[in-house]
Amino acid sequence: MCAAFTLALSAILTSPAYGQESAGDKEIRVYIDRQFLVALEGADEKYRFDVVTGKDGKETTAGTYSIFRKHEKYESKAYGAEMPYAMFFSEDGKAIHGTEMAPLRSYLKVLGADDVGSMGCVGLTDDNAKVLFEWAPMGTRIVVIRDDEDEQRDASGE
Repeated sequence: MCAAFTLALSAILTSPAYGQESAGDKEIRVYIDRQFLVALEGADEKYRFDVVTGKDGKETTAGTYSIFRKHEKYESKAYGAEMPYAMFFSEDGKAIHGTEMAPLRSYLKVLGADDVGSMGCVGLTDDNAKVLFEWAPMGTRIVVIRDDEDEQRDASGE
């Protein structure tokens, strides 16, 4: 299929008119340096969870994305790892999903253990991943932030 057709089909299948809940004003912000995410609905913080992001060489890339695919049960084809409650947000396979020992890995990463981390995904406990999976519909905006970038944005008033 050509890229334009694939993009158009994706837009149709994920649109509210096709039976999907609208993302509305929901947004998930992932703070890489502090290893947590915040789920916002408008200006209200709905959830805050510890996460583990990419390790050296497999970094989670800062940027703005949206959820374009969701799977309650998924297994990584590249790594053979289970990814419960996977919400894919990048074309290179990065997702927010449940993972083993997420809090411990998160704390170690915050303390500077750069070799601890994911293969680029945003991992959280299975219970937290389920809550987020049920809360965030297709199209939900995902903003991955290096903390110093967020502080610069706040200082400039953006």
